[in-house]
Amino acid sequence: MTSCFPTDPPSSETRRSVSFVADYGAMTPPATPDPAPAVPRRRSEKSRVAIIAATRDLLLERGFDGLTIEAVAARAGVGKQTIYRWWPSRPALVADVLLEDAHAILVPVRHTGDPVDDVVTWIGKLAATLTTPRGNAMLRILTVASLEHEDTAARLRAGFGDPLHFSVRDRLLAAGVAAAAAESAAEAVVGGVVYAIQREGCSYTKARAQRTARLILERLVD
Repeated sequence: MTSCFPTDPPSSETRRSVSFVADYGAMTPPATPDPAPAVPRRRSEKSRVAIIAATRDLLLERGFDGLTIEAVAARAGVGKQTIYRWWPSRPALVADVLLEDAHAILVPVRHTGDPVDDVVTWIGKLAATLTTPRGNAMLRILTVASLEHEDTAARLRAGFGDPLHFSVRDRLLAAGVAAAAAESAAEAVVGGVVYAIQREGCSYTKARAQRTARLILERLVD
């Protein structure tokens, strides 16, 4: 009877295959990968609110130079490591507090029929806010914090200074003012008023802010 199996000796390739199976055994399913690391625990909202509130209160009581992470931790009832886990430095923490408060200030300029009146009204409200004891203290703290660390300065510019500038610039652009003129006028209005408030504090008046803005804009906008 003819055999159903080949009678020729196995080839070298076959011998290598048999040898591989003998040495390593049949293929097995790949090992189950290690589980992915657990997602870090989300920041506790209760702790975050307590830290922000404690930082705000201590800034108003002691100023930026008198603020310490130890004092914030004690006031908030958390450990220092909890604060450092979320904020890498004191300026970073202060920047977050200031930017949270800034949202109440950063309202856009209204678009009514008169762009000059719109900007004058807006700058008056800004000056009134920044010349309250709380608003003026926060403005001083913002200025000092910006000098402490370049990353903090960049965040505060992006979150506070730039939006003020863009509010005025965009209103002027909408009124047909040329781009370069709108940029310069926005710098003059916002910079002139904020600098005066930094210099004079709460004695600076809303009326002066509005007069400054009107003098800058009346010849620019027909």
